[in-house]
Amino acid sequence: MLMAIASCSTQAKYSNEVMYDMASILKDVSQAVDGELKWGNTEGLSQEKIISNATLTNPSQLPELEVLAKEAKVTNYRLLQEFQGGNAVMLICDGDVALMEDAGCNAEFDKIYWKSPRPNTCSINLDAAALCSN
Repeated sequence: MLMAIASCSTQAKYSNEVMYDMASILKDVSQAVDGELKWGNTEGLSQEKIISNATLTNPSQLPELEVLAKEAKVTNYRLLQEFQGGNAVMLICDGDVALMEDAGCNAEFDKIYWKSPRPNTCSINLDAAALCSN
């Protein structure tokens, strides 16, 4: 009986398979937004409009993130973005819990938080200038 209880308590809250699918889409979106910031005509546009313009070539990606979030049992899905100069950083949270974060300027996915979720962590932490200068 003790083993059954222990194994239940160590199971991850979020499905790795679904979360990696979300991370893949987030990487695509963050790179598209980063490209829009660097090469698009963004003067005077809101962040939402810039993201909309950046995802015109694949408009299903943002809705797909929401679908996958439900599949992954993310109960309070949130997508945050921060434009740091000409760089985009994007973060997915479950309420106040950060799940994954990515800067669009590089090829690798930057931060996976869902494996060790912690409350009160839903804020952009990546420094794009430091990541993007390498």
